[in-house]
Amino acid sequence: MVFQLGCMGTPTLTSNDSIPQVLKAIVANQTNHALWLNTLSLLEHIGSRKILLTQSNEETSEMILRHATEEARHALFFKKAARTIQPEFRSGYQNSSLVRGTAARIYFAKLDTLVRKNLRSVFPEEKTFTYLAYLYTTTVIEKRAMVIYNAYDEILDKSDSPIRLTNLILEEEGHLSEMSAEMFRLDPNANERLAHLEAEEAKIFARFWRQIGEFSLN
Repeated sequence: MVFQLGCMGTPTLTSNDSIPQVLKAIVANQTNHALWLNTLSLLEHIGSRKILLTQSNEETSEMILRHATEEARHALFFKKAARTIQPEFRSGYQNSSLVRGTAARIYFAKLDTLVRKNLRSVFPEEKTFTYLAYLYTTTVIEKRAMVIYNAYDEILDKSDSPIRLTNLILEEEGHLSEMSAEMFRLDPNANERLAHLEAEEAKIFARFWRQIGEFSLN
């Protein structure tokens, strides 16, 4: 893990390469692990809710319904997994029941704003704009999730945890494939736009993950 000393001598994360190390520290603490699982549940729930809020119309496709349903199911999976780790865990999404809950919400909101700002002037027609905003936001978030989920699943496997993410990861891979096809169908500059948005997401994620890392050190 890469650390620097902050102005008060507190170690702060400076590299996304620290993802496995931070996750190992979280998994090693039963209470923190349950909170982490609930945080993943929150992020999946936000994604499901966002899909339903923005994509519910006369042209709602099977892909949209399947994606929203699977995101909601993933939120439930992580919520139940928190009880597997800590049977008495019955909390909702209060900040006290999450790992840096405010930071998690801000990460999602900032990324959504970033994508919408990028697309607005290029796709003035509302229906296309809204659909592409869903595709890009979800794609960038799920590509990040794949990095975290794969690292997390490897740690769970090595620790003989009863929780595994194998099926969930396969479903996320399916989402990415479907959304990629739609993006390239609608946006002639999809390659360049996605690369730019991923680079900007990395900055937003770095701030979010730094807070997760600081939590894991407590």
